[in-house]
Amino acid sequence: MEFLCKVDELDVDHTVFGGQAFRWRREDDGTRACVLWSPDGPVVVRLAVAGSDVLASTQPAGRMDFVRDYFRMDVDLPALTAQFIDADPSIGPAAKAYPGLRILRQDPVECLFSFICSTASPLHRIRKNITRMCETYGETTSIDDGWGAIPFRSFPTVQAIADSDQETMFGFGLGYRAKFLRQSARQVLDLGGETWLRGLRDKPYAEARTSLIALTGVGAKVADCVCLFSLDKDDAIPGDTHVRQVVERLYAPELAGKSLTPTVYAAIGDALRQRFGPMAGWAQQYLFYDNMFEKRAWSSYEKQLG
Repeated sequence: MEFLCKVDELDVDHTVFGGQAFRWRREDDGTRACVLWSPDGPVVVRLAVAGSDVLASTQPAGRMDFVRDYFRMDVDLPALTAQFIDADPSIGPAAKAYPGLRILRQDPVECLFSFICSTASPLHRIRKNITRMCETYGETTSIDDGWGAIPFRSFPTVQAIADSDQETMFGFGLGYRAKFLRQSARQVLDLGGETWLRGLRDKPYAEARTSLIALTGVGAKVADCVCLFSLDKDDAIPGDTHVRQVVERLYAPELAGKSLTPTVYAAIGDALRQRFGPMAGWAQQYLFYDNMFEKRAWSSYEKQLG
């Protein structure tokens, strides 16, 4: 395995298991592994922590460039969190509690359809449902990365989701989301398929967000998750319950008790963007974590990972 970075630059577990992505798994040898899509084909990524170092390996070998891109290692995280603390010292405890918490640069196809699966569902169910969908509609092969052959089931293509059987998808536990997945996949195909979706990285945040919200099953929060976790829109703010609680407590108490209208949702994001600037989405992740685990221990959360 090769040196990737120091642990204060990447907190492996909180980053890959914290709700941004859903297919990373813990191996018996203590590594964390996932098979990820890249423009050149599937890449097995393994991570390990050795003291203060984060190590990584890839298969095919020599794809550390892909790993750095996926974890957005171009962002100087210690410097960024220092900027956040300068902008608002109240974020300091969260930044110190979760050093190395990064925003991922996922494939937009997997990110979009994973978050459609995630609505109104707990983490363990999301992971289980997505695993079943991949086992049925993903391409299957086997990749030997030197640690033993890994059964590889890719995330389904947009075409595979569009052509999927609704009753089969419903049987995965997806419920009403099964219909949403198929309908949104067909809409994406009509717009130009995976090329169109990945091309949203090159569009302004507002345009990309509007395009996503036009898809069936995609509301403001899902659109912002996709924008932040796969489309490089660093000022996107997924306004969930935890983020709203933080904003009401620290920045906008006047929002307390109001219904979550589009105006209120926008005000939540604006409060953080005004405070933390163009990288506010990263600040949001720290505040989200701090609020979430103030009430719930990470150890109980880990039990849902399976």
